[in-house]
Amino acid sequence: MKRLMHIHPGFKEKSGVCLLVFILIIFISSYSFGNDFQEGLDAIHETNYEKALKKLMPLAARGHAAAQYNLGVMYEWGNGVSKDNSQAMKWYRLSAELSHRDAQNNLGAMYSKGEGAEQSFVDALKWFVVSAGNGSEAGRKNIDIVEKRMTSEQITLARKLARQWVREHPRKE
Repeated sequence: MKRLMHIHPGFKEKSGVCLLVFILIIFISSYSFGNDFQEGLDAIHETNYEKALKKLMPLAARGHAAAQYNLGVMYEWGNGVSKDNSQAMKWYRLSAELSHRDAQNNLGAMYSKGEGAEQSFVDALKWFVVSAGNGSEAGRKNIDIVEKRMTSEQITLARKLARQWVREHPRKE
């Protein structure tokens, strides 16, 4: 014998209202996320680095790749903060792990120069290859530059590491 479940008549309306409220909360927080980021970028262009940090730091801490990338740039060049290559590497790495192609390229550049980490052409080429694969023209150009300074074994290893990274980090379209 089948049992019929009785659903209170107001349940559908209440669940619909809850869903609508949930969607509105997500929409409003996403809008705020984007608005804060744009204000942070505008502040950088106006060289108001204090405001830029105030807007970008919370976003970067919550995993906003472009905010992380811009913090990396600020630390690499000492814009509004003390120049700190290890902090630049930290922010570039976090952004690169989220597939930000410019962060991947800049991470490769820092490895190639030995800034913020021990110089490693293998790591540099790995990130340039990943960046180029994401459409970075700078990454493509940097591949040619760094490969001239490497052995064929190093190139093979770096390209293997890049392929492995791409397999482990599928792009979210």
